[in-house]
Amino acid sequence: MKNPRRHIKSRFLNENIDLEEYKEQLRSIRLAIAIRNVLDLRNISVAEFAAIMGKDRSTINKWLSGTYCFSLSTLYEITEGLGIL
Repeated sequence: MKNPRRHIKSRFLNENIDLEEYKEQLRSIRLAIAIRNVLDLRNISVAEFAAIMGKDRSTINKWLSGTYCFSLSTLYEITEGLGIL
């Protein structure tokens, strides 16, 4: 019987992680790309987005790095700030 918690080599962290952690990384990257795409489509800079969100640029850069693990409340804040919801 195969081990259900397969471990794989993460391209992003260069270490062994289990499959669920890898999927979580991919979700974070996809969310970061989606946020960046909305900013680009609306011609909003990182500095402008930080001002809209009431956050430091460093926080926004973490969000856009693809390594930030978004909470549901953070995602809701972002959608409100971008006028998506």
